[in-house]
Amino acid sequence: RTLNKMKEGDLRDLYALVDFQVCNSIGHFIGNSVSTFSALQIAFRDGDNSFWYNSQSVPLQNIWNVYQIPIVYTFTEMSEEAGILLLEASIKSVRKHMPNNKIHVLYHGTSNELFRSWLTEHGVIIHQHEPDWKDDIETMRKNGDQYTSHLFSHPGNYFGTWQRIDIPNEIDYEYCLLLDADTIITKPFTLNDFGLDITNGIAMSTERNRDGKPNNAGVMVMNIPKLRETFSDFKAFILEHVSIAEFDSVSPSDQGAYLDFYRLNLDFLSEDFNYKPYWMPDSWQSRVPFIMHFHGAKPHNYILSMMPGVECANSIKRFCESGPRSPYHCHSMHEFSSVVDINRYCKANFKEAKQVAFCEKYLSKMADGGNNCLNSVSFTYALLREIVMRECAMIKREIQRTGRMIKRQTRRHGKTMFLLLIGIICFVVALVRRAYTSKLPVAQRCYRGWHVIKIRMLHFLPSFFHISRQKSR
Repeated sequence: RTLNKMKEGDLRDLYALVDFQVCNSIGHFIGNSVSTFSALQIAFRDGDNSFWYNSQSVPLQNIWNVYQIPIVYTFTEMSEEAGILLLEASIKSVRKHMPNNKIHVLYHGTSNELFRSWLTEHGVIIHQHEPDWKDDIETMRKNGDQYTSHLFSHPGNYFGTWQRIDIPNEIDYEYCLLLDADTIITKPFTLNDFGLDITNGIAMSTERNRDGKPNNAGVMVMNIPKLRETFSDFKAFILEHVSIAEFDSVSPSDQGAYLDFYRLNLDFLSEDFNYKPYWMPDSWQSRVPFIMHFHGAKPHNYILSMMPGVECANSIKRFCESGPRSPYHCHSMHEFSSVVDINRYCKANFKEAKQVAFCEKYLSKMADGGNNCLNSVSFTYALLREIVMRECAMIKREIQRTGRMIKRQTRRHGKTMFLLLIGIICFVVALVRRAYTSKLPVAQRCYRGWHVIKIRMLHFLPSFFHISRQKSR
């Protein structure tokens, strides 16, 4: 009777409420992110098991900033001890700035129960990962050239980079953010911070040169439905390259595969989500990135380069030299020091007692007092120093180029210049003799003047050196 008395508009609202509760109780939801109804469903589910067929953004996020993007890592027990400590630090940085954000790990191995317990205690969702392509990837590693990438030298590290290709089969979200273990979250973010035009495939940021090209897979936004749809073709594409272990892209391993296969569905991700410690400020104003990525040199490499008489390996030397000049190096080391297990990290990366003590002292100091790295004074000093160093480097290059040119010209025309010099000397000698034998008054006066100057110089030089010798005594 109550329903019969209700107006049509009221009934529609009641039916919408019923629909909302029914949808909210179902395991998976697919809707249109532009719809307020769908947007609320996605928000209530924290994006878990929620998809939208129109893809890309949720417009409601502009006024209701609650939409998470799950963070995904990959891990294999074949990794080195230092890799575990980096991953722990990265996860703790997520919990520090975004305590309620979903974290997933594709975990390979079953023996390290201690680390699995640690992950569970920190609210990480573990996906047991035992891929059927593991042996093929090991064959690819053996066929690779270790001189082109250090990844080919370690089975665990190489396999670990390929684990990410199975993420679409393990994660039930519209989007996820893949992070390498050597990343540190420095301030909170949500789906809204990626903008309205999110990728319909994958999005990466630039690697080292800040050239605006997407080419670093250490931080990657993944459109899960798109990658799930193309997974079979992508996997077959990878296995076709097992024998040659390289792709058309210059990047090695999985990064090269992604850049090559998804080149038509590849978008640029803001540098703020993949900022490097060795990058210099690009403006006078402070800019705090969301994620710092220890690309190339890791924290222990930077610490090692500070020790007297020790240098970084040639492959990362340029990072070790340029990093400490940037205020972002200080910022990233402070954020890293505040979440890493300092004692375990230093002992895992240094063998000598003096080096371990130096590492612990440095990281402890950075954890306590390095939180003012990105102030205006640091930015101004860093920018001015970079301008001066750039100008000095340019002057040095010009001097070296001029020196090389003179050297090259001397080699090429050395005989000609020698003959020209002999000719000039003969001409001067002939001119002096002619002036001596000439009877013209002008020539005689010029010769006598030159003769007087020569005699005075011969008298002056010995007396000058004699006085200088006495003063020196």
